[in-house]
Amino acid sequence: MGNIQPRRLVTASGQPIVIRTAWPEDAERIVAFVKAVTAEALYLLTTEAEVTVTEEQQRQWLQKMADDPGKLALLAEHDGEMIGFLDFHNGNKRRTKHQGSFGMSVKNGFRGQGIGTALLAALLDWAKENPLIEKVCLEVVADNTNAIRLYQKFGFVEEGVKKKAAKIDDGTYWDLILMARFVK
Repeated sequence: MGNIQPRRLVTASGQPIVIRTAWPEDAERIVAFVKAVTAEALYLLTTEAEVTVTEEQQRQWLQKMADDPGKLALLAEHDGEMIGFLDFHNGNKRRTKHQGSFGMSVKNGFRGQGIGTALLAALLDWAKENPLIEKVCLEVVADNTNAIRLYQKFGFVEEGVKKKAAKIDDGTYWDLILMARFVK
């Protein structure tokens, strides 16, 4: 089961936060968070219009995540407000179950405060203890230097570049950098 013990931390600005497993009962909050973040975040590949998941669909997805030992969904909270989210999925085939990738987002106003660092640390600690997981992967927009610095700080290395992998509304393209870290 994808699950961690809750972690209580303090942000760079002194605000208390909790990093914990996201459960099916968090579905409504997660849907609202994803809609809010896609409306404001520059480097997400999903657009606000593409967020069509219902609360019930989110609840079912979270239950599947909780039931699968190679998957993990985490959220960050401050005073009961959801401020960050991370989800990790390992491969679906026998030959790819040892590795997986994650996506992460932090709410505007809380970026640069250590939320991403706390979420990523929790993921990597879980992955190191998980007998299935040997490698953690990600894709990041090449211009997102803050995120790239964070991943490098945790030992992620570049494995390749997907040229013009995303086309944004103004017709320009983003390259995506493939990064990974072995945990075993």
